[in-house]
Amino acid sequence: MSFEKLDIACHVEHGFWGETYDRWRKEGLDSNVQMPRLWEHLSGLDLFKYYGILKFGYIRPGNYMYPGFEHTIIEDNEDFIIERNSNGVTTKTSKKSISLPQYLDYPIKCREDYEKYKEQLTGNTYNRYPDNWSEVAKAMREQAEIPVCTHMDGFFAYPRELMGIENTLMMFYDDPGLMKDIINDRVDFYMDLYEKAIKDTKPDFAFIWEDMCFKNGPLVSPAIFREFMLPAYRELTSYLGDMGVEKVIVDSDGDVMKLIPLWLEGGVSGLLPFEVKSGMDVVKIGEEFPELIIFGGIDKHHIAKGHDAIDFELNRILPAMIKRGGYFVSLDHWVPPEISLSDFNYYADKVKTFKL
Repeated sequence: MSFEKLDIACHVEHGFWGETYDRWRKEGLDSNVQMPRLWEHLSGLDLFKYYGILKFGYIRPGNYMYPGFEHTIIEDNEDFIIERNSNGVTTKTSKKSISLPQYLDYPIKCREDYEKYKEQLTGNTYNRYPDNWSEVAKAMREQAEIPVCTHMDGFFAYPRELMGIENTLMMFYDDPGLMKDIINDRVDFYMDLYEKAIKDTKPDFAFIWEDMCFKNGPLVSPAIFREFMLPAYRELTSYLGDMGVEKVIVDSDGDVMKLIPLWLEGGVSGLLPFEVKSGMDVVKIGEEFPELIIFGGIDKHHIAKGHDAIDFELNRILPAMIKRGGYFVSLDHWVPPEISLSDFNYYADKVKTFKL
């Protein structure tokens, strides 16, 4: 992150799909290797440890409804399950295919709804920590092999999770005052909630999940970002810097090019995952934004096409990006089940042994 010279490439991955793990077990993966859990750092041997891949230790107190809604199963059959989660969001999930859930209903549709749930969303910050927080914080501080980061949902992702993407996009025009209140309240909430976590764990960086772009660009215009989100980013990153957390990494899929200058202006240090099919070329982006920390940008589909394709993709990226600095080797999203165990073994070994 400091753009210093490296002796080896720093290999991270965003995650592994469960179907990927299932395939690899059938193809001969050591039965002692566990499927990693995103929010847990297992004491045993998981895929990250097995491959020597750096895994982050996420600090994430309760970010949404407290107390939450009661989890409710509305319908459960052989094809799908419909349920309402603790945030009051109703989803339909297929049991027969790998896909994201279908979102059917959200708790907030207007200002009245937001005012109704505002206390559940922003209050009781102390009670949002687990009962064993002191043990969790101590373990995080003592696990020197992993970097620790706070995890927050960003100023587009947060209202989208509560309102749905369509309603969120419309609300910037239909009720801009509500959107500013939601975003400003979230900044205040994060500064209140994370003070204890930061003091107790001294995180290496902050991680913000946004996912506010798609294949052809941002879901909101740069003008909307500047008016609604940039002030919030400035305030939050300033607070984090004052607390000793100097690096802030944002996660957004899709084509992020139009928003990179605004994120940098807002105090963000780096981005991930730079999806190749969205036109993201990390070599070119690294040249255009030399101060930007970059995670990812390796085409996951190439890694599924055999050793020659893997060599081509790594030779396209690694020499330039490792020399540039500020780069973390990773696929451009989670490791998909189309990648065989043999091809991932080859890819991981090539990264581990890469020399400039």
